[in-house]
Amino acid sequence: MRSDREDQPRLRPPVGSVAWERAGGPPLSLGEKASLLAGAGVVVLRDLGPRMRFALRRWGFPQAAPPPKVDLAAWSPPDTRAAREANELLRAVSTPQMVNHCLRTYCFSAILCEQTGGTREVDRETLYVAAALHDVGLFEPSLATEHCFSVTSAREARRIASAAGWDEARQDRVAMAITSNLNSSVSARESGPEAHYLSVGGLVEVIAQEWKVHPDNLAEVLARHPRDGFAADALSHVATETKRHPGGRFACLDPLFPFLVRHSRFSLEARRA
Repeated sequence: MRSDREDQPRLRPPVGSVAWERAGGPPLSLGEKASLLAGAGVVVLRDLGPRMRFALRRWGFPQAAPPPKVDLAAWSPPDTRAAREANELLRAVSTPQMVNHCLRTYCFSAILCEQTGGTREVDRETLYVAAALHDVGLFEPSLATEHCFSVTSAREARRIASAAGWDEARQDRVAMAITSNLNSSVSARESGPEAHYLSVGGLVEVIAQEWKVHPDNLAEVLARHPRDGFAADALSHVATETKRHPGGRFACLDPLFPFLVRHSRFSLEARRA
């Protein structure tokens, strides 16, 4: 005889959550697709105002004071087993363009974290490992039970973190930072500070929100980790992921995400072109 609990529909875990990762990153439902697209639309609309104001500087329009400059030397990759192994895996499986993308994402995440006073809450090693590994699933074969590249990435992070002696709670934090990264909005309260800063730092990187960082910091990051060839290389891997997992977030965001990546460049890049 079935219980009342068994007769009730099972709730789907929130997309990008630890429960969602453990379920293999199930394909998006119609409602989840609608929510993701609506959130992406909000991101684009919120981006328009500051992007236009920043662009008007070329015609002499006054600009707001730049954000504070951050000492990136204080955010050097941690000298730990997990950080070293994450960096080694990133470089072993990824293209040079995507290696630089992941390291720029870490730098921009660190800059925004320090600007907004989040340094006390953020575990820097967790943030670094998440940034380094958030896209490695694009380059590795996924298991039949994995329906999103971010799940593959998160499980690689868990493997490295577990071998380094991290407890389960900390493993959950690094996994959550990776699997929630493609969500339109990532709350520090709900997903953890590392997930939040990886998300906002990723937006600076992917759609070139250069008004959020000091010009000297931007020049430093691009000198360390050049963005040459990033758009074409990244979009080739995104296209492969879209075909491999048609129910995933990249497939849902097509063609918006490719359009944004293809047309987003920092002014330093534009001057060099």
